[in-house]
Amino acid sequence: MKNIKSFLEQNIQKMLLLFWIIGPFIDVLTAFEIYYFHLGFSLGMVVRFFFLLILFFYYGWCFKGRKKKVLIYLGLLIGYLGSFMIMIYFLKGPGAILYELKNTFRSFYFPFLLTLTFPIMEQNKKEVSLKTYLFILGSYLFFIMVPTFFHIGFAAYHQGKEGNIGWFYSTNEISAILSLFLPYVMLFCYKEANTKKTAILKMLLLLACLFCLFTLGTKMTIISLLVTVLVLGMVYVYHLFKKKNYKAIGFISMGLVLLVSIVIILLPKTHFYKNIQIHLAYLGVDNPIEIIQDPKLINHFIFSSRLSFLNNTHQNYRKASLLEKGMGIGYIENYATDEMSLKMVEMDFFDLFYRHGIIGFVLYFIPLFYSVYQIFKKHRKKDLASLCFGISLFLIFFMAFFVGHVFVSPSVSILITLLLANENLRLKIRKSTF
Repeated sequence: MKNIKSFLEQNIQKMLLLFWIIGPFIDVLTAFEIYYFHLGFSLGMVVRFFFLLILFFYYGWCFKGRKKKVLIYLGLLIGYLGSFMIMIYFLKGPGAILYELKNTFRSFYFPFLLTLTFPIMEQNKKEVSLKTYLFILGSYLFFIMVPTFFHIGFAAYHQGKEGNIGWFYSTNEISAILSLFLPYVMLFCYKEANTKKTAILKMLLLLACLFCLFTLGTKMTIISLLVTVLVLGMVYVYHLFKKKNYKAIGFISMGLVLLVSIVIILLPKTHFYKNIQIHLAYLGVDNPIEIIQDPKLINHFIFSSRLSFLNNTHQNYRKASLLEKGMGIGYIENYATDEMSLKMVEMDFFDLFYRHGIIGFVLYFIPLFYSVYQIFKKHRKKDLASLCFGISLFLIFFMAFFVGHVFVSPSVSILITLLLANENLRLKIRKSTF
């Protein structure tokens, strides 16, 4: 046992790093399992469960520091989840337990992982480099591009729309992952290239990223791209104006005009543009302005009918007992009736509130808002890396609210944990590898 403890103390940071790096590979295996074997529990869920157990073991046995508040929170969270499953058993019966348990584990993976990772990284003081971020992103890009070029990937949509997702399963999850890493791609491209090889690498990475953003066919990746480019562009131009470097502003303006021209030429050939056309034709809309004039069109075009699902779930929540309002109505609505539904709202904040009630919702977001508070408390020196983190954080909350599959999806929330814990450490040690 002493050998195990010594091994964990010396290698926990390496294990965390490996856990983040193998994420894309686990997601690929999970997609193949779902498409070809239709398993109830994927290899990814098993690996992530056992890694969480390792973190629990490390924190309880090896961690040296203040643990009281964390242990109290974890105790409350485990107590809530145990009570929630007991409630599900008595209200819905044993037939609903497995489905409810699987979805609860997926959703609550994030607060457990963040609560344990945050202090462990602070204690070990080993920052994750920008190169590691880009390697993880590059792995996702590779598993999208190669299958797409050889026409051996999975379709992003099963009917109606067009798009390629490579060897992954969830379009929303992959678009969220690409979006939250996008500001760091811009950070890498902004940094001065020391060699010709680095300059070529930057260009290839940027082109690969743009290709994948447009080939997925989703609106959210394009919105994320626009937000990232606009914010970083405005900040950069502002600093040039302060330095009165009007020549550089002129070059940037010319570059933007060229970029916009290229986008206008290539955009009609992308899945994103074709999906917009398909959606408008389905709705019978000739002028896009009509959409903002009709709430039903807004719901269908912008929210992909999520507002309808939200209304249905809200009505079921209103009819629920006081106990369910506090603990949550679970993931199966109207169980064992003709109106039974497994459909999620796919807007994380609403799903977590309705599925896990007031108590579960509050407990869920305590570590997230605590982590954000700790990070912004340390933000005294403004730098580009901090700005990129701020954009990523904004995109995370934006995507979680509008399209979901962010906090409640382990594939995405694991990487959110990486960004939060690493940014906190970067600001704490003041010796950034960025």
